[in-house]
Amino acid sequence: MSRSLRDLVTVSPPTFDRTAFAWVDRQLSAAHAPYERDWLMARFEEGLQIRMLHPPDPGIVLFQPGRLSWRPIEGLDDAVVVHDLRVSDGPEARSVARRLWEGVEEFGQFYGFSSVLALMGEEEGLVSPGFAPGRRWMTVDEGPGGARLTARVLHGPIALPHFPSDWRARAASLGPDPVIQTTGESGATEARAAQICARAAEAGVHVRRERLTTPELARHRAVSPGATFSVVVAGERVGGLEMSDDTLLAAILGQSPE
Repeated sequence: MSRSLRDLVTVSPPTFDRTAFAWVDRQLSAAHAPYERDWLMARFEEGLQIRMLHPPDPGIVLFQPGRLSWRPIEGLDDAVVVHDLRVSDGPEARSVARRLWEGVEEFGQFYGFSSVLALMGEEEGLVSPGFAPGRRWMTVDEGPGGARLTARVLHGPIALPHFPSDWRARAASLGPDPVIQTTGESGATEARAAQICARAAEAGVHVRRERLTTPELARHRAVSPGATFSVVVAGERVGGLEMSDDTLLAAILGQSPE
């Protein structure tokens, strides 16, 4: 394995509490973070890999084998899927992020995966376009909300992965009543869901919670590419963490936001 991958910090269950991962996770703000420790520990059993940059460059990347990915992508069994990648904002952000991308690519090459995949976009659960991986990567599909599925082919030729085509059907399958769909990966996200449900209950509306508890459920039932948080009303997704609680509550109650 090459020097650049070995120079990254590997975070694993035995080393988790001895690394700065939890601190960096909190510092690198994102709507879908910080992660729940118990959620991460369960994902390690599914093959989750976490790499960090050495100080003073705060940066983390989480990735998994495709068949255990928590992101809704099809045709990914022989791929490595980046679950999250974050670095500090600033003029060097793209070059710093590149070190993490290279680490994932080299992991994939070393273990014989055909490709590395990542979901790029502005919504929660997606990697920011500001940290895009650069050359040798290509956009292979586009999804709702401006999400882009990007791929780096390591060993070809391969059948290109793609987004599901049944987003509307997934939302409709949740039924006519309001539903908040989450993955449980972030305590802050779950707290927001609970607060919205409580406020809706005070107004006389019951909101059902659907937590996606396995990678299979996340891939086959998530109603948005980021998967981490969605509000569905009357069988249609109305938004996620990018919207305020008041706006989401208004949609649940059938009101126009003030």
